[in-house]
Order: sequence, then structure tokens, then C-alpha cells
Amino acid sequence: MQIEQLFEFVYVLIDKKKVKAKEMAERFAVSTRTIYRWVEALSIAGIPVYSTLGRGGGISIEEKFAMDKTVLSEEDRLAIVSSVKALNSLGANIKTNEKISQLVSNDTDWLEVDFAPWSPEGSEVRTLFATLRDSILKKKILCFDYFKADGKMEQRSVHPWKLIFRGQAWYLLAWCTSRKEERFFKLSRIRNLRQTGRSANSRQELNGSIKSKKDDYVSTGKMPLIQIKATVSKEKIPFLLDAFVCSEIKLHKDESASVTFTAPDSPWLCENLLSFGPSLRIISPLKIKKQIVSLAEETLKLYDSHTGGSYGL
Repeated sequence: MQIEQLFEFVYVLIDKKKVKAKEMAERFAVSTRTIYRWVEALSIAGIPVYSTLGRGGGISIEEKFAMDKTVLSEEDRLAIVSSVKALNSLGANIKTNEKISQLVSNDTDWLEVDFAPWSPEGSEVRTLFATLRDSILKKKILCFDYFKADGKMEQRSVHPWKLIFRGQAWYLLAWCTSRKEERFFKLSRIRNLRQTGRSANSRQELNGSIKSKKDDYVSTGKMPLIQIKATVSKEKIPFLLDAFVCSEIKLHKDESASVTFTAPDSPWLCENLLSFGPSLRIISPLKIKKQIVSLAEETLKLYDSHTGGSYGL
């Protein structure tokens, strides 16, 4: 009697409530006598499995055990249900959610996850996710147009390996055939995704050729970080918190606040900070202050050249 068979035996009872010995014997390819020996062994081990004779009889397990004493704890099952709900929000269509939910005594509606954007095009995210998931599981090479961080668009052919959600965005980890490297691709920058039908190699199969390169500044914990001190108007604090994790916020009487936060030292940082306009003033470091001033001057020149001077006034 294998331990895996006993676990499966118990979960069948939890799911179906009551089964015939003959049905279980056929399922496990053993005799009905063996099934009854299993029932006796489980009862001795303290698992309330029992059999009843006559019409309507069969092998059952106490309902309370199904709720409280399964191999997975209540916390484990709640975590599983929540994870399944998150995946189903992206069209994963996992059917086990209802079965697992029946084994959870607590309320399972405490969490709802939807990764799609607020715009009407949100349904496209689910379609993209479904195609990527299908390609990864079936090991099929993908082709797509990709907008790089420098604004250029390139056609890519990849061996897809994994979907990763980090920070506030989804990424595809894949082997790029043109770069001959492992790359991260931001899903929001993928266009015209198509499955080629050609077989893809797994990460293990390409292990000897892998040189990891993190595309689009995806951090592995080694990305350069920079601490920024600034003052921000009170009404812009929520928007700053949407973009950065502030380690310190000190409110002032003049409706402003002093803030300290850490950010990746990447090209898009100053553009992000400049988007706050006059509501955010950088105190340190000096190089960030200079970069923002330079970026603001370039932006001003752009508008001035298109309006004939005087900044369009």
C-alpha cells in the first residue's frame, strides 16, 4: 500500500462523499478485499473512514474531517484558493477552485485580483496571457514585435519559459534567438504576438548556452539604487506613493512634505520625477537635480520651436 494511493483514496472520499468498494477497486486496480483493508488501516490511523452495507451503502468519510483534518491546513487551502482566483482573473480557467473552496470553512471572497488595466482594452491582457501560458506549457516558439527601452521596435523570436509579475508589471522570461541570450520582455510592450508551431527548448535544455541579461531594467537585486530626498506638495503625496516606496514622510504646515525614497538609477527615473512638475522639488542627490533641469530645458525648447517662441503664449 503506497502512501500516494492512500492520499488519493482520502481525497476521492472528500470529493465524492461516498463511493462503492467496487468502484474504488477498479480505480486503483486492486481487489475489493484490498479496499476494505485500506479502510481498516485508515481507521486505525485515526482517519474516520467507514463502510456501510445494503442499498445506498458504501465507503464514506466524516464530513467534519473533510473540513478540519485534511493534509492541507485551513491557511494552506485559503492560500491556494486565492492563488487560483488570481490566475482565473487572467483567463486561466482553473476548474479546481470550486472543489477546494468546499474544503475551506472561512470566507473565500476576501480577495479579488484583476491584472487588466482600467481601459476598455483590458480584455486584450487576458488573451495575451492565455497565448503565452499555452506556448510555455506546450513548448512552442513565439514571435512578436517588441518596443525596446530606447523606443525602437524589433521583431523577436523566443523560446518562452516563464511569466513573472514584478512591481506593477508582467514580464516574459524567454530565450531570445536573435540575441542568443535569456531575456525579460515586458508584456505591455509586446505587439502582434503569434505562436509559430515550432517546438521550443526548455531552460534546462539550453542551460549550457544561457547568459542571463535582464531586459528593460528588470531587477535581480543587483540593480543600482539611489536614495532621493525631496519636498512634495500635499496633494501629490498619494501619486508619489503610487510610484515609489517612501521610507520617510514628514508633513509641514505649509501644505508640503519632506520625503525620502529609494528608486532604481535608470533612464526613466528623471522622466518620472519630472512628470510631477512644480509639485516636486529634488533636494538630493545633486546629479538627479541637474538631470531634471536639463530634461526640463530640452522639453521647453521643443515646445518653443513649435510655437515660434515665447513658449506659445
